[in-house]
Amino acid sequence: MPKLIHHSFKVEYPFLSQRLITKSEVICTSAFNRKSIEVNALWDTGAMISAITPVVAQQLNLVSVDRIKVNGVNNVSWADLVKISVKLPNLISVNEIFVAVCNLVKDVDLLIGMDIIVASDLCISNGAGKTLFTFAMPPFEDKIDLYEKALAVNKLHSS
Repeated sequence: MPKLIHHSFKVEYPFLSQRLITKSEVICTSAFNRKSIEVNALWDTGAMISAITPVVAQQLNLVSVDRIKVNGVNNVSWADLVKISVKLPNLISVNEIFVAVCNLVKDVDLLIGMDIIVASDLCISNGAGKTLFTFAMPPFEDKIDLYEKALAVNKLHSS
């Protein structure tokens, strides 16, 4: 049985961050067009599907394969669906996924949704006034359990 390799990265913000943003690469998967561009990616556990901006889709000459209904915070709209690959930090690759093409928040070109996140372990820690964001793919068999950790620490301090 081959040894399972976990690919990971971490980002430590020197403050309590309201947004998790990393550099990533969006790659066109067409056999005739192997363009790629570096983008700012926002990690969003509230998004079911990842998305790119119309500008990125245009720069990569992506062709829509379908349209889907997208539910935003304040609206529902229709968006083109395109196929891309994504290189996350530390060269972690997510190959040939379908993403929506829609407007995103300022300075963000890629929204990384749960379609990518569920294939990984993601942890956000906010101790000492700093945010630490760690990510590993594929996920580990033994889950990170903050509930059990809190019970153990509380039990230790109450003795």
